[in-house]
This record gives sequence, C-alpha cells and structure tokens, in this order.
Amino acid sequence: MSSIEIVLLGSGGHAKVVLDIVKRMNRYKIIGVVSKDSKTRFCDLPILGNDNILPDLFNDGIRNVVMGIGGYRDNLLRKEVFLKVKNMGFNFISAIDPSAVISDSAIIGEGVVIFSGVVINSETILGDNVIIATGTTIDHETKIEDHVLVSAGVTIGANVIICEGSLLALGSNVISGITLGKNVILGAGATVVKNINRPGVYIGIPAKEMK
Repeated sequence: MSSIEIVLLGSGGHAKVVLDIVKRMNRYKIIGVVSKDSKTRFCDLPILGNDNILPDLFNDGIRNVVMGIGGYRDNLLRKEVFLKVKNMGFNFISAIDPSAVISDSAIIGEGVVIFSGVVINSETILGDNVIIATGTTIDHETKIEDHVLVSAGVTIGANVIICEGSLLALGSNVISGITLGKNVILGAGATVVKNINRPGVYIGIPAKEMK
C-alpha cells in the first residue's frame, strides 16, 4: 500500500517530534515543510515556502497536512494556523505515536498530536488540534476541547473538562471532576483542586491565580 503524501506545518522543536511520530506511524510520506524559516531544508526535508505556498500545493493535489506548530506560552498561533489552513480545504491528519495506550472507546478529533508514553483511558474525548505530550495520563470520561496543549508528564483525573485554548505546563495535575475554563494557563507543577472559571495564569499547590 502506497503512503499518503502530507505536508508538515512548522519547523521548530515541536515539528521535529511530530516528524518522528509520523515516521513511526509508517502510513504517511512527508513531501516537504511549510514554514517562515529562511532556510531551504528542515531535517532533510525541503522547505517549500511560507503559508502563501499552500494554495499552490492544494491545486497540485495535496490535501493532507500535519500540525508541527507547538506553543509554550499560549495556543493562539496554532489555533489561527489550524483554522486558516482548514478553511483552505486541507485535511489535518492526527499524529499518534504507536507507543501511546489509547482506549478503544476514546474519541480523537482532527489534527491531534499524541506523543510517546501517553495513556488515555475509556470514553475520553479529545477535540481538534489538541497536543498531548510525553508521558501524560488522562483518566476516564474526561473531555479536552479544541486547541488545548497538555505538556509532558501531566496527570488529568476522571470526568475533567478542559475548555478550549487552555495550556497545561510540565508536570501539572488536575484532580477528578474539575473544570478548567477557556484559555487557562496552568503553570509547571501546579495542582488544580477546584474549578477555574476565568482566563489567567495559575500556579502552585493548590493552584492560584498569579497576579
């Protein structure tokens, strides 16, 4: 069976991880990279151009892309790119590392990236353009909405709701039954023990808003 041709969006450190995941999936062939980088190559792949090249690629029959843009401060750029490229008619493939343990009852959206060592338990729902990084665990019946980034080593309990655009930094924890509102940024190592309803940066144990 021939590989499906795709294009990688982005050329930073996160894109290198996504590239490795796609290679391990052994289903797709990345033909090039779309990036603002002035270099001509990225990890032995040609940089085809910036976003302006996308209509030409679409006209040439390329329909599939993979999101290689991360975000350690917020998810705004990644959301903007996802919506722009999706509106052009492209399909976002999900890059899921073969080592990830994912329940058959979990629902995975479009353009999701799941790193190695992740565990996702039963009836979990991941929206579109979600990143779940290395070694994170997500318990049953948790819902993670669109454009959320969950960093490495995060623990999320059961029946949690993480609303659109939120970012959970390294090693943070959310206990069962909690809701995080939209665009919440949870600092590294923070632990959430009660609902957070408004955007902001929350740090510490228990997590409190940073003024």
